[in-house]
Amino acid sequence: MKDSKLFLGLAVGLAVGAAIGYLAGTDKKDQILDELNNVIGKVKESFNTAVSKYKEKGCSTSAESTD
Repeated sequence: MKDSKLFLGLAVGLAVGAAIGYLAGTDKKDQILDELNNVIGKVKESFNTAVSKYKEKGCSTSAESTD
C-alpha cells in the first residue's frame, strides 16, 4: 500500500514538473499565467464568499441559542 502511494506521489510530481517545464518554455506563458491567475482569483473569491456565509450562519445560530 505504501509503495503504491509513493509511486502515485512520484507520478503526480512528475506530471506537475513537466507541466511547469512546458509552461516555462512556451511562448504563450504570459497568456497562460494570466488566465490561471484569473481562475485562481475566482476560486479565492468564491471561497471567501462561502466562508463569509458560513460565519454569518454560525454567528446567527449561536446568537439564537443564547436567547
